[in-house]
Amino acid sequence: MTNTNERRLDDLEKRLRVVEDREAIVKLKATYVNLNDGGWKGPTHQYPEEVARLFTADGIWDGRPDIGYARGTEDIKRLFGEFQVMPFIIHYVTNPLIEIDGDEASGHWHAIVTANLPDSSARWVLGLYHDTYRRTADGWKFTSLIFETAANCAYEEGWGKLAKQLHDAG
Repeated sequence: MTNTNERRLDDLEKRLRVVEDREAIVKLKATYVNLNDGGWKGPTHQYPEEVARLFTADGIWDGRPDIGYARGTEDIKRLFGEFQVMPFIIHYVTNPLIEIDGDEASGHWHAIVTANLPDSSARWVLGLYHDTYRRTADGWKFTSLIFETAANCAYEEGWGKLAKQLHDAG
């Protein structure tokens, strides 16, 4: 094989690895939301141990100031066990922007979350996920998952009125 062909093959292998890594990270995110969504066929957040395993041992889940904070897999498992009081939740996660740098990566996602709280009130929660990931022997894992709330309002109110208030204030 010529040097030119070897370089082209090396380049293709690198590009393929980025595509495969990106797909693995998309699958990680989808697995995360699927493990938490529920309320129509069983409870929500019914797999806190499996959610915790999606994170590195020192991983961070941060939804402050509205939702909570956990550091390390045991603390994440505890927090997601506490979330089981929610009777219904579903995450719609879109617009992934994933940057891969060797064995580290970052991701930015948009989210719409519909939820019912223990008091039976229904909420719209809109925001952004800012994630970091690390390749491990077990595949890609979250090193941090940070949720930035853009809007959190009653279902009946809708986000339109709240969005106008936020726009006018900003």
